[in-house]
Amino acid sequence: MIPVYTGKRLLAVSLLAGALAGCASTVDRLPILYKPEVRQGTFFDAQSVARLEPGMTRRQVSFVLGPPTIEDPFSDGRWDYVYEVEPRSTDLKPVSRKLTLFFDERGLSAARGSFIQPDNPLYEPEA
Repeated sequence: MIPVYTGKRLLAVSLLAGALAGCASTVDRLPILYKPEVRQGTFFDAQSVARLEPGMTRRQVSFVLGPPTIEDPFSDGRWDYVYEVEPRSTDLKPVSRKLTLFFDERGLSAARGSFIQPDNPLYEPEA
């Protein structure tokens, strides 16, 4: 047998669900809500990039910078490193770094991207 108050309970639950759904955008702005920052890619900094030298083997580069974020499947001699940070609950600025390394038969031959200045022996201008 169906209780008499089922209709009223169902109505109360639907009204409550509707009210909470309407407040969803307000809940996102509450200062007590923790949103972790999003870190993607392989971390690298200016000090690690400064340790790169022409002629380094892939294994040496991997030891200095870590594994590449992207190994280009169409070009055997190219490694890409990408590092991005999206702070969501702090006032920090977003970080976006990109580094492309090129290898030839002798080892590391060129680089371009973050922390590679024109006076660096690996510098290769953007094509």
